[in-house]
Amino acid sequence: MMVRKIFAATIASLTLLVVLASPSIGAPDSETDSAAQAAVTPTTPLLSARRFPGALQASTADPEILASIDQFLNKVVGSSCVIVELDGRTIYERKGSEAFVPASAMKLATAMAALDLLGADAKFTTRFIANKPPENGVIEGDLVVVGGGDPLLSTSGYKTVFDDPDQFYEEFSAIADALSQSGIRSITGDLVGDDSRYDDVRWVPTWPARYQFGGTVAPLSALVVNDGNTGYTDTPNEATTNRKAGDSPLLFVQTLRTVLNSRGITVGGLATTGRAPTDGEEVSTFDSVAMSQVLTEMLKNSDNTTAELVLKEIGVQSKGEGTTAAGIEAAKESLSSQGFDITDLVMLDGSGLDTGNRMSCELSLALVEAVSQRPEFSDALPLGGKSGTLRKRMLATPSTGRVRAKTGTLNSVNALAGFADTPKGTTLTFAFIHNGTDPRTTGVADGFTDRLMAYPKGPKTTLLEPLPVK
Repeated sequence: MMVRKIFAATIASLTLLVVLASPSIGAPDSETDSAAQAAVTPTTPLLSARRFPGALQASTADPEILASIDQFLNKVVGSSCVIVELDGRTIYERKGSEAFVPASAMKLATAMAALDLLGADAKFTTRFIANKPPENGVIEGDLVVVGGGDPLLSTSGYKTVFDDPDQFYEEFSAIADALSQSGIRSITGDLVGDDSRYDDVRWVPTWPARYQFGGTVAPLSALVVNDGNTGYTDTPNEATTNRKAGDSPLLFVQTLRTVLNSRGITVGGLATTGRAPTDGEEVSTFDSVAMSQVLTEMLKNSDNTTAELVLKEIGVQSKGEGTTAAGIEAAKESLSSQGFDITDLVMLDGSGLDTGNRMSCELSLALVEAVSQRPEFSDALPLGGKSGTLRKRMLATPSTGRVRAKTGTLNSVNALAGFADTPKGTTLTFAFIHNGTDPRTTGVADGFTDRLMAYPKGPKTTLLEPLPVK
């Protein structure tokens, strides 16, 4: 069927060329014109397939890749949706409109909604509130740290656990520097953490309990450092194995108290949690990096905590509620207004951790294409064997350094959506979502992209182009 479509398009184009070149339309008006026309008579006949080298090549290449992908997928346990396109032309499709569990491919939806609703230049702001202005660098009473949802604050000790040593993070000590630069030298009362910007639901209720262990995602809070891990409050710059999910806002102020004391800013009281006074005085602020950089980190490293906090921020900004539900409602409205078909989209979180999420390959493809067209995301997609979540995948394979894609991985899910630059100079756009029990997990998607590297089989277009004019 694909060959017939290509052949039909070729014949239609040839017909148009014949009409445009017919004597009734382009007949010479003089002997001079006739001579000139004869001088440039092409060697290749008008009805030669050489005049459409791409279509001629595709008539061989498309069936080859169709057979190769089918042969591979038919041996894989489970079910997959696949779409492969070349310059907007679909050259392979399997269950493209069916909804599958997308895993972290859901972050593409979160990113596009955040860029639309929050803006590329938006920032998360951490605020410091006291009962009254400081005098001579001294804050009499408590200093309240009001969280703004910044997801990327980490200490150098925590950085040692990053899977990718090049993963971007914000140095937590910059928070203390902001206070120091404001002239603060002493706090006589407590250091109080206020994370009321978002709700206090630390884990999406439908997530499996295992996500609360092992660092899959932080206990969600508007005030978080080191992904809410214990073990760094007293020695923030030292590596430790004493890590587990803790009380995010309390860990934040405990760690900050340590860092402030190391900077010569004394805290007389304890580190605790509470709420800022409504009539308090703002003594300093700290802004995160721009939202575009936050989202780039989220996509490249598939950062679940970042995705969930961004979703709650969407809820605050669009619905006035810092909840997952409000963020989802606003995100889906944004995606629809941007022209994405979300008919079959089931979005239960921002990260894709929920196995109840559903997305089609058609939507996944549309989202990754949109991401690639935004300059804010120029470095957001991992590169096979080189960066992000693909850094340790596609090593010493045909896909090494040639596949740029958003990954998605759960126990029974493996997804990729992005671009494959083949050795023959063709760029294929693709979406692949596999749901099943195949133990090869990531090998399923990586094996799929290896099949793309063979495209196009058949003669090069340079050998099929019109012959030079004699």
